[in-house]
Amino acid sequence: MEYTVKKVCSPALHLDSAQWDKAQTGYIDKEPWPGLTKHGIPETEFWLVRCQDGFSVKFHTNEARLRSEVTRENGEVCCDSCVEFFLKPDVYDTNYINFELNPKGVMHIGLGKDRYGRQLIDEDRSIFRVESDAKDGDWSICWYIPDSFLLRYFGQICPVCRANFYKCGDETNKPHYAVWNPVESEKPDYHLSDFFGIIRIEK
Repeated sequence: MEYTVKKVCSPALHLDSAQWDKAQTGYIDKEPWPGLTKHGIPETEFWLVRCQDGFSVKFHTNEARLRSEVTRENGEVCCDSCVEFFLKPDVYDTNYINFELNPKGVMHIGLGKDRYGRQLIDEDRSIFRVESDAKDGDWSICWYIPDSFLLRYFGQICPVCRANFYKCGDETNKPHYAVWNPVESEKPDYHLSDFFGIIRIEK
């Protein structure tokens, strides 16, 4: 899969910014482990734009009966209704960074080359400008990723990056796993960077 990141003349986008209309719509509609998603997956879309000094990310899902129990930053938000963005901004680096958020806007951020021994990042969350509008069956969330933050951990931001977008809810009333770019593994595992798709930043 390939996604083109449009550029906007703005430092960051808010949840209701009109400039989201310029972004390509991506769909998280693949079920790698259908046997574990017995009730189907919620319709989930995402948008990613290149701002003046960073990226803005937005998700929307029609998931009903949202679960949002985790309140501790870097907690297990994947147990809640959760959206996730895994990004490898420097394709020559083995590491990638994962952002996972629940409807309260609680973030889990990790860095590493796979799911083992990941470095949890305790950055002041205010830099990400998280906005969440969580209604049952109508949840939207967006956040900002400054270049200055990414460049603390990566040598560069390549014009063609690798990434994947996910929806999950391990302990919701309807557990589910859905991905943008297909993942091939026997058990649920989003930490497989070989299956990241192509993210091409508009020139």
